[in-house]
Amino acid sequence: MANETVTTSITKRGVIIVAAIVLGGLSIAYHTTLSGWLCESAWFHSTLIDGPALALVILAWRELGHSEEANEHRKAMSEDLNGTKIELGKQTEEAKKANELREKNNELGRKNAELSEKLAGIQQQIADNLKRTPTKAARNAATLGKYMRKLAAVSKQETANLAMPYELVEMKDDVLTLFSPAANGASAIYRRVDCEDLTIDENPHGGCAVRLNVTKYQGQAVDLGQVTKWEDRLGVAPLFQKAPAAAWNASYGKGGSAEVKTLHIFQASDGSNSFQLESSDGSTSVGDNVQVSKCFMAAQIEYFAANFTRGNFGSGAINGGHRLFVC
Repeated sequence: MANETVTTSITKRGVIIVAAIVLGGLSIAYHTTLSGWLCESAWFHSTLIDGPALALVILAWRELGHSEEANEHRKAMSEDLNGTKIELGKQTEEAKKANELREKNNELGRKNAELSEKLAGIQQQIADNLKRTPTKAARNAATLGKYMRKLAAVSKQETANLAMPYELVEMKDDVLTLFSPAANGASAIYRRVDCEDLTIDENPHGGCAVRLNVTKYQGQAVDLGQVTKWEDRLGVAPLFQKAPAAAWNASYGKGGSAEVKTLHIFQASDGSNSFQLESSDGSTSVGDNVQVSKCFMAAQIEYFAANFTRGNFGSGAINGGHRLFVC
């Protein structure tokens, strides 16, 4: 389109230049000897009259063609403009829809936040409703937690005045384990009691930090043998089952002192070659007749060295012919 415009412009300039040259030449010719001939020549007169008309017709015809092209260009530009307007209209409509969708999304977000808040409140209310009032066992277990590994004076409900010292050693699932170490020839035991089946008096009792009154125990007491610490209960031999009467006994005193020491030897109740030596100091030794005899003589020598003298002594029945080497 730009090339056609340039060509048309050049053509117009050429016609104007040619016309100017012709008119200039004629003007000059009229001032020369040719003026007489030009005035008398008929074809020249026709040319002056018809030439401009013909030129105008040619120019009009060419301008008509250019006008049609211009109209086509304007039509195309109008169609492009209309297309652009339609496209802009579509974009505007899409932008409007996008804004509406964003507003709906924001509204849904607000509603979702409100529903989440309501749901959290309902869940908290359900959790509060599901909270159970602590049971008596749970309350007692929580109270006894601060007394673990301490001594408690424990009595049975029907014998409340006969309190026995027990160490509180374990608490599991609201079940308390009580431990009594071996002492004075008695074996160590442990027993368990549900915290539901006891009452607590937190006032100290003698050397015990707390006092417990038990309604019932779980099962029977468990024999742990000669255990003096709860941690030593594993791998310890069971309690020596001794005969009712001592196979040998002796007592020792010191002049001017009321202190008395004793040594007792017991045979196993089944009559086997198994004996146990017990001293008033709380120590025990288990072995056959030879081993226990050696332990007896060693302990007696220590008493003699501490200025003790032997008082009463004697032997009892020994089954199976197993001799004790003591004197």
